[in-house]
Amino acid sequence: MKKVKLILLFVLIPLFSFAQLEDTKLVITDGLDNASLKAVMENNVSLFLKACNVAVMEGEKPDIEEGLTKDAEEVLKEMWKMSPMSCPVSTVEEVCLQTSEGYQVRNIPVTMMAAAEGEQDQELVLHFTSSGLIDNISIALEEHRYKDIIAEHESVEDLYRRQVIIDFVENYRTAYNRKDLSYIESVFSDNALILTGKVIREKPKSDYAMRALSREKIVYQKRTKKEYISNLKKVFKSNKYINVLFDEVEVIQHPKLTDIYGVTLKQEWNSDRYRDVGFIFLMIDFQDEMHPLIQVRTWQPEKLDGKVLAREEVFNLGDFDIVRALVND
Repeated sequence: MKKVKLILLFVLIPLFSFAQLEDTKLVITDGLDNASLKAVMENNVSLFLKACNVAVMEGEKPDIEEGLTKDAEEVLKEMWKMSPMSCPVSTVEEVCLQTSEGYQVRNIPVTMMAAAEGEQDQELVLHFTSSGLIDNISIALEEHRYKDIIAEHESVEDLYRRQVIIDFVENYRTAYNRKDLSYIESVFSDNALILTGKVIREKPKSDYAMRALSREKIVYQKRTKKEYISNLKKVFKSNKYINVLFDEVEVIQHPKLTDIYGVTLKQEWNSDRYRDVGFIFLMIDFQDEMHPLIQVRTWQPEKLDGKVLAREEVFNLGDFDIVRALVND
């Protein structure tokens, strides 16, 4: 009888620990002088995290009556369809960042319950309106990459655009995770150049020396925006859960056309039916500062013949001729 009680105790300990996280709270340590606004934001995040933890424990959807805009509620709804999430700590201490549209708090730790083992620990970025309502939710880049990208700015304008690019990339990644086809479609130029690569192995010759040589090569296919979105729609439909991870993110400003940026990153794609790792290159056009668009997207496999592609082999700004039409007044 004693053995049975001991086993039950060990089973219940994790549940008791989890239950204590119901009151997970945010403490803003710096970046916001307005005490009343700070209190509103802290309370809204605390309610949000508590609702997520309770929903995971009860197997329900989060019940949040206040603190989120309608847009944020929709984002949370779509993210929850892909994976319930909980916050594994009782107190989150982070700084508040001011943005062009409001405020932002980064590095909110969450556990994505539907993700594969080893990929469940992720972080959120919460975006706020000027009144303190949570207005958007996205999955964060690693903190050290965020700091590196920001630190490389060369002007105030460049700093602003780098902040926008980080938000852009994080929202872009989160859109894949929540299968938001309309958002992905909206960030591509109608005339975007989209290249996808595939590794093929040529049939070896009979000669032994020839067989020893590399026979792998990358074959590229050009897609229109319409074709790309159509294919992506099929992928979303055939996979219950998609987890896209971005790593090794680099941001480069064009030396002459300063409103053009190149973003190179390593993407890990995990879904029910398929997994791959490859390099993504995005050419982002800031001609319309409020609505930057992807003009070029390329994908290359991470490895060829078992070796990681060298950086000079990965597409970059120098691989594309940029021609802009002159518009007469």
